[in-house]
Amino acid sequence: MIIRPYTPSDKPACIAAFKSNMPGFFAPAELPDFEEWLRKQDARYTSPQKNNNEQYYVATLEEQVIGCGGYYIDTAKQEASMTWGLITHALHKQGYGKQLFLYRVHVIQSICPLCRIRLDTTQHSYLFFGKLGFVVTCIIKDSYGPGLDRYDMELKA
Repeated sequence: MIIRPYTPSDKPACIAAFKSNMPGFFAPAELPDFEEWLRKQDARYTSPQKNNNEQYYVATLEEQVIGCGGYYIDTAKQEASMTWGLITHALHKQGYGKQLFLYRVHVIQSICPLCRIRLDTTQHSYLFFGKLGFVVTCIIKDSYGPGLDRYDMELKA
């Protein structure tokens, strides 16, 4: 698997990967939010200013996009947030998600070693992040939609 920065041409594959995880991991109502996120990434990509405090990546296998994920760092608050991380559903439990996730954690820690890292996920994924050292800080029932609870999690520096 190769991890590289997102480009606008990756958008259709990222959307397809997202849709493959609906409705189990993402509510259909979240799709417009994800598409808007990608539109903003497209604008960032064409901007002459590059900012290491925000990055979005794609994971590829045999030159095909199989997943995506990013981060945002607020250095003033010493805090980083994981953004829209996912792997195509058919490739779950093969280590690709873990590899993409740990890659992002490593980049964040190299830029901001004292940052705590935050994320939000569902009851279907929180154990995955728990195995990587994240702890649950809050649970909101049906936050993403009926049957999809929000789990806020954190990894302290």
